[in-house]
Amino acid sequence: MIKNSRLMYPSRVTILAFTAHMLNRHTTNRDGVNIATLSLKLYNEAMKRNMIYFCDIAPVLPIPLGNRQVFSYLSESEIKRGALVWIPFGPRTVKGVILACAEITRAEHPSGRFKFVKSVIREAFLTDGQVSLAESVSKECLTPLGKTFRHFLPAVVKERQKDAMADPMEKPPFRMTDDEKEAVAVLTGPSDGRPYFLEADIGQSLRIVIGAKRTLGQKSQVLVLVPEIISIPYVERTLRERFGSDSVASLHSGLGSGAFFSAWERIRSGEANVIVGTRQALFAPFQNLALIAMLEEAETVGYKQWDMSPRYDARHVASTLASLHTAHILFAGSVQGLDTGLRERLGEVRVLRIGESEPLPTPPITMVDMRKERWKKNYSLFSEDLRSAITDARRNGRHVILIANRGGLDSFSVCVSCKEVPRCPECDRALRSTREGSFRCPACPYKTKTFPRCAKCGSLEFKNIGSGTEKIEREAARAFGNASLFRIDESSFRKSDREKAYDAVISSGIVVGTPSLLNIGKLPDSPLIAIMDADNFLSFPDFQADERFLRIVAKALSIAGAGGRVIIQTFHPEREMLMHISDQSVITLMEKTSRDREVLRYPPYFRIFRIAFRDRVEAESIRLADEAYTLLSAQGVADANIRISPPMKPLSPKARGRYERIILVTGPRDEPFPESLQSILLGMSKSWAFDPDPLSMLG
Repeated sequence: MIKNSRLMYPSRVTILAFTAHMLNRHTTNRDGVNIATLSLKLYNEAMKRNMIYFCDIAPVLPIPLGNRQVFSYLSESEIKRGALVWIPFGPRTVKGVILACAEITRAEHPSGRFKFVKSVIREAFLTDGQVSLAESVSKECLTPLGKTFRHFLPAVVKERQKDAMADPMEKPPFRMTDDEKEAVAVLTGPSDGRPYFLEADIGQSLRIVIGAKRTLGQKSQVLVLVPEIISIPYVERTLRERFGSDSVASLHSGLGSGAFFSAWERIRSGEANVIVGTRQALFAPFQNLALIAMLEEAETVGYKQWDMSPRYDARHVASTLASLHTAHILFAGSVQGLDTGLRERLGEVRVLRIGESEPLPTPPITMVDMRKERWKKNYSLFSEDLRSAITDARRNGRHVILIANRGGLDSFSVCVSCKEVPRCPECDRALRSTREGSFRCPACPYKTKTFPRCAKCGSLEFKNIGSGTEKIEREAARAFGNASLFRIDESSFRKSDREKAYDAVISSGIVVGTPSLLNIGKLPDSPLIAIMDADNFLSFPDFQADERFLRIVAKALSIAGAGGRVIIQTFHPEREMLMHISDQSVITLMEKTSRDREVLRYPPYFRIFRIAFRDRVEAESIRLADEAYTLLSAQGVADANIRISPPMKPLSPKARGRYERIILVTGPRDEPFPESLQSILLGMSKSWAFDPDPLSMLG
């Protein structure tokens, strides 16, 4: 055997090749081929046949965090990072993602200890940036890596052939003001790593995005994020008019599997260089991402994954994505969130300003006391002031926008005979009635049969409490029968009707919707906007309820403009917040809310982590939470910046058939969950769910 050779059993050809190479003989065979060159080639081929590859692979499975997340396999050929493969995993074959692949000799691995990759489904299915982002999200949200990868692996489905969207024959003229040009120059110039904030509505924000894209060039990719699907039609249409359908791609949950995968592949190839989407679009295979624009960034509900793991905040993920691609990131919104406001004061965010430096005049606000309406025997959802205002607006050709806290007919129902509230057997939530005569759960798929009986007394008669968009629409149709009326909420905004829904909103005389309606895009000028029941927004026991309501009011004032009007109906006008709003001091209220948050150690000054312990047996969920609290508090007492609450009941102690107890951990802002506490959770039962930056502490 040749000394120091990597081959255990060198062949005759190998020895010849090595000898010829070492002696550097320049002899040729009868065909004139240099023997040394030929021998060296044979030697290299023999070496390759004796090489093998060692791969680190993450199975695409929800493996409990306390267990290994990455496993080692062998491969006869090199497989690049990000490839999707089939691997044996226990008794079955599952998908896996290649994280690393290293070359070794067959002699360097213990025979029989490692299994081989079965086959490669697709090379480079994920980019290196996607793999790094998945690892970051998994670590931040304490979610199994394989479960996180599911968000990066769309179903491979061929899109059905459909008629291509026609682009306008001529692009509308696009001229920027000096302020806009200056903002674009800053946004596309050298970056110090800090994000930018632009106080502007969706229409104004898109002008800056369009200008930035034109400056960055054709090959650069721009990602435009919106909080909800309802904003997609206007944003997509605006960008398509400017850049053409071939350059624009949309990614959101309303797409079919084929359309989603087609857009995904157009982003991968670089054909689509302007991407519009909800938070799902963050996980796309970008090739040359230069700018991320997050519109209406303060909309925490739309940008938070709250109902499934990983429970990520899209704003944090967007910042990580921008860092991985060295891209600029722009947060924009008609109302600045408290978090961005704090970061601006600390110098962590750079502010871009366009338009007038002085605030524009705001419309008048009318606060209506609904108790007086009841004293006058008016039991309608519409106060006399609101009816009069709607009649006046219609007479003058102005649009009317009616905002409800939720969709559906009501908040809950109650049996007329025994006053029992029908509840979901899986979630213990109060059921809501539907137009079809059944009841459905707002938190899970549970639905009763049509015209159900009361579980306690058998009665068929129920009274609906509260009002949703459907109930308001029904009453508006009776009160203003000849008006052009349109309702837009989750149930009405179906994927096949998106473009038509947007057109209907801007052409209808009266529009009923949830607060997301205010994010739909460009709305008619100087409308009448009515918040139908302010108490529904403010009665939820959550520290963010006040901020959300203030944002709705501020946005309504911005949309209505000096020529419009805003009406707020309430049964409690004596609330301090509502009294100040009637004086139009929304900014002052935002500042007070911010100060209160700091005193109470609430976000954005501190960070909250919510840990939920669940089990089908209530006593077991209590035991798990008590055990965790004992361990966590013992470890957390060493750090004065960490506070851990005792276990408590959430507002709905039962969800999808499982009882729940929660623990809240408060820590310094912008810092991850402490590793010392992580290790305790990872060593416990898997029956817990981790939620950093929850939308609601007790919800």
